[in-house]
Amino acid sequence: MTLFQKDKDAAAAVARMLEKPAPPAGEEMYDHAAHFDPWDLFPSLYGTYSSDFDELALDVLTDVRDRTFHRDDLAGKMFREMLCTAGLCAYGTSPRTCFPTPEFEPLLPRLVEKWAEYARITWDND
Repeated sequence: MTLFQKDKDAAAAVARMLEKPAPPAGEEMYDHAAHFDPWDLFPSLYGTYSSDFDELALDVLTDVRDRTFHRDDLAGKMFREMLCTAGLCAYGTSPRTCFPTPEFEPLLPRLVEKWAEYARITWDND
């Protein structure tokens, strides 16, 4: 698979995720596969144990979307690496940080919005 194809496939996976409805609010049981779960982007990471994971992801995704660099700690740098290895971002030369791929960039505002909704539903029920 070429790098370009990986970028296209990764963006297509995000687009499919964004079509799923948000999880229901409350403690009710629901079919996780049928609802939006942003952590499906990273199958080797189970990011649903702590609201800190969602906060980190939203901070970094907002930075990537806005081309800002507010979240520059080690965790933020590691999450940027995850976005790059997932084929959603690529590193630039100046500044040396990740930027959304052309396929991912138009999906990014909606992903941030839907991830924020997911986090609110997931963590505001405590």
